Amino acid sequence: MSTDVKSFIELLISQVNKGIYVWGGNGEDLTAMNDPIAWIERREEDPENEKRDIALFEKRKKAGVNPIQAFDCSGLVYWALHTLGLQKSDLSSRGFYSLCRHIEEKDLRVGDLVFHHDGTQIVHVGVCVGEEQIESRGRDVGVVKNRRKAGYWNRFGRLPCFDGEPEPSPEPDPEPTPEPPAPTEKLVKVVGGSVRVRDGNGAGNVQIGTAHNAKWYKEHRIDKHSDEFPLIRQCEEYPYWYAIEYKGQIGYITSMPRYTEVIEK
Repeated sequence: MSTDVKSFIELLISQVNKGIYVWGGNGEDLTAMNDPIAWIERREEDPENEKRDIALFEKRKKAGVNPIQAFDCSGLVYWALHTLGLQKSDLSSRGFYSLCRHIEEKDLRVGDLVFHHDGTQIVHVGVCVGEEQIESRGRDVGVVKNRRKAGYWNRFGRLPCFDGEPEPSPEPDPEPTPEPPAPTEKLVKVVGGSVRVRDGNGAGNVQIGTAHNAKWYKEHRIDKHSDEFPLIRQCEEYPYWYAIEYKGQIGYITSMPRYTEVIEK
């Protein structure tokens, strides 16, 4: 194992059970901030995600962790590489996949990146440490090291800085291939205020529209019922999201019961 790979892994291990997950986090030190709670709230759009982030932050603080740093999945990889002077630009999980030389699972070695592809695009990244991986896994657990789950990690890559190859310029994130709307007899009905419709299943994706419930239309004196959309599927990889047919394209809307419900057509 080269010195750079060893240092890379040591940095990642230093955050296991210490770092917390916050959307867009790149290693920011929350304990050095005047108001870390406000910073978390600015990063997260969903109030429930904010509560989960803050709960883990308070748990870490109570346990005496200092500093407490914030990462999303790709932010953890970027932070460790950037700290070592091996990566200048911040990349998404898809960006890191484009940067890597793609390899087979059987060829994995310590320091390689492991990815989850959801059938449409790369959505998550971790770092191989033998039969385990280190990842910023989620808002309730933060940075963890655990045994690699067979089948979930289905794409693999080696960073050029660890491969003796010149580092290529990262390619732009590929646009996901739209899925044709499947026949459905169910509708997603908006029941809570105004709800964002996005181009991907997650709060970090681009907003492509806004849907409203009946009360909102009444308050704005608009003669219209609550917005309803044909349901394509519930997203298994992110269970709090529905894929819907929205203005001739696929959109994604939260499946939290306070905002939406599924009704029969």
